[in-house]
Amino acid sequence: MVRTPKVLYFVERYAQISETYIENEILALGDAYKLRVVSIIKPDLQLLNYTLPYTMMRTREHLLQMTEDFVPSVIHGHYLTMIDRLFSASETLQTPFTLRAHSFDILGASSDKLAHWSRFANAENCLGILTFPFTVSWLAEAGFNENKLIPCYPVVNVKAFDDRSENGNAIMNTGAALPKKRMEDFIRLGSKVPQREFNLYPLGYNTRRLADYNESLGNPVNIRTPVQPRAMPAVFKNHEWLVYTACPQLKTVGWPLSVAEAQASGVGVCMANIRPDLKDYVGDCGFLYDTIDDVTRIIEQPFPEDLRERGFELAKRSDVSSHIDLLRDLWSSVA
Repeated sequence: MVRTPKVLYFVERYAQISETYIENEILALGDAYKLRVVSIIKPDLQLLNYTLPYTMMRTREHLLQMTEDFVPSVIHGHYLTMIDRLFSASETLQTPFTLRAHSFDILGASSDKLAHWSRFANAENCLGILTFPFTVSWLAEAGFNENKLIPCYPVVNVKAFDDRSENGNAIMNTGAALPKKRMEDFIRLGSKVPQREFNLYPLGYNTRRLADYNESLGNPVNIRTPVQPRAMPAVFKNHEWLVYTACPQLKTVGWPLSVAEAQASGVGVCMANIRPDLKDYVGDCGFLYDTIDDVTRIIEQPFPEDLRERGFELAKRSDVSSHIDLLRDLWSSVA
């Protein structure tokens, strides 16, 4: 009898509304695996209707207790900041592990920290690390075994957003309300273009401070309450442009899922030009800006139809269904 492989998801915070890539990945795996989720921290903004129940882990002994009736074939996690915990769980359960890296964990880490993490990545019980293409050389230079680094685009449910119907004409920004996103720039942009509708969809963190700043400028931007991921396709369709702001000093904004979601929705993308690699991700159908004044000139014009069509195609690179086999292949050796 063929047994369904068991995978233990060992993550920091499940199910967080701003971490939909974990949910996208779980959904893409379908019923080919038996999955169980262990989380360390409770979400501050809960994703509704999440796929799997989860357990909060307290101690190493608790982990052993939780897996007595569920002996996993592999442990899987997200973020390099979790790799030491994944390695420890792997040692405890005598089970190999995989990890999906993101952006903030690499861009915000010192060279010493990356070198420290490389010891866990290069260990025999690490099967491999999925990471954005532009980060492969960074990790290799830090001492990661390049044979264990698998280039992969963001985990986006592109099919949920793929809609070629006509868009609205509003302008939006979205994401976790963190200093690295510098959403104040979006509010300043709204004050410069008062004839257009601007909608900001911040998630947690500094939302209150952004609301105060918006009020100080006369409320040029509508600050919306958090929207559940399943309702976001309709939100994108109400907009002509996504203006994704980022702090040029911190430079730790990576490859946001909302860029691919916007392109799949027919929305024009205009993103802060904080690093050369963004030219690859935003592509030749989007715009990178250096100043807010640059943005005003871009969004004054209609989003060109040829770039809109190109965006639909470019977004497919990030569709989780097109690259989920990269993860499955890592697991196949132990399944």
